[in-house]
Amino acid sequence: MLKTLVLVVIAVLIGGTGHVMLSKGMRTVGDLTEAPAARVGAMIVGAISNPWLLLGVALQAAFFVMYLTLLSRAQVSQVLPMTALDYVVVALLARLVLAEAVSPPRWAGIALIVAGVFLVSRT
Repeated sequence: MLKTLVLVVIAVLIGGTGHVMLSKGMRTVGDLTEAPAARVGAMIVGAISNPWLLLGVALQAAFFVMYLTLLSRAQVSQVLPMTALDYVVVALLARLVLAEAVSPPRWAGIALIVAGVFLVSRT
């Protein structure tokens, strides 16, 4: 079980960091939903060549490999909730890297997720 927990922590760090890198990259590209149709093609080219976005995709791919590894070791009903710890990583990195405000109610929700992960990990 300890090896599984270590793998979960590694996966959570990789996945959470990947989410933040994707967000950082897309912030430089801009809002695709509000862009004029003539500009969307150039924005997509900008997105697929953005180093933050490429790093985020690579990290998400690495997370997926780690997730598959975890599924080969443990039950999905245990692994999936445990990977929800990436909400903590995302909130911390969003605050540090993206300068996002994380409100107390959001932290309270994340604390509830952590408590749920603790309960799931004990079974």
